[in-house]
Amino acid sequence: MLPLLLGTGIFLALMAGLFIPLEGWAPRRALPISAPTIGLCVALLFVDVLAMEYLGGALLDALAALRPEPTGAAGLRIAATLVLAEIAGYAIHRLMHRVPWLWRFHAVHHAPEHLHWLAAWRQHPVDFVIHGVVVGLPGVLLGASLADFVSVVLLRKTYTTFLHANLRWRLRGLERWIATPDYHALHHSHAPQHRDRNFAGMLPVLDRLFHTHAKLAR
Repeated sequence: MLPLLLGTGIFLALMAGLFIPLEGWAPRRALPISAPTIGLCVALLFVDVLAMEYLGGALLDALAALRPEPTGAAGLRIAATLVLAEIAGYAIHRLMHRVPWLWRFHAVHHAPEHLHWLAAWRQHPVDFVIHGVVVGLPGVLLGASLADFVSVVLLRKTYTTFLHANLRWRLRGLERWIATPDYHALHHSHAPQHRDRNFAGMLPVLDRLFHTHAKLAR
């Protein structure tokens, strides 16, 4: 448990060292984060990581024991795992908005309308574990090694933090191809016209394919 907690603490410190200065330099809006909010998000991150390790991770390990030995180049496995994890993440995210009992857990993440980097980790443990298992399943089925899987998880977690950051960057040339903070902020908007839009975590093409895309204002 101690290495897991230490790794989570290091990750949190790295994200704080990156996004606190960025949000101070180029914020989308003035949004001071209260001490209770910081405490809640940090506590949920540690609880969620532990829940994923001992519940979700145990399930994925059991499934991994049933698969054949992986074949093929590691680079291809990582690329395929990223793409399939993104598709799985889109699917479960959309279900969390549509299925009432799942929404009860996911609503914890959507409570604040305006985002900051720590809001990425405001997640109910049940929400976190279900999402983690579904997103982790492609890697298990493809035979991703521990090193492969860690690289994918770290990339997705870092990108998740970026998506929730309070940044005014538009990244206009990239918005059609990758999700950005503005793209994801619209998903969190409480406006009726934005309800159930922009589910994709990295690839907006999924929202366009499945008609859940909402354009950003120019």
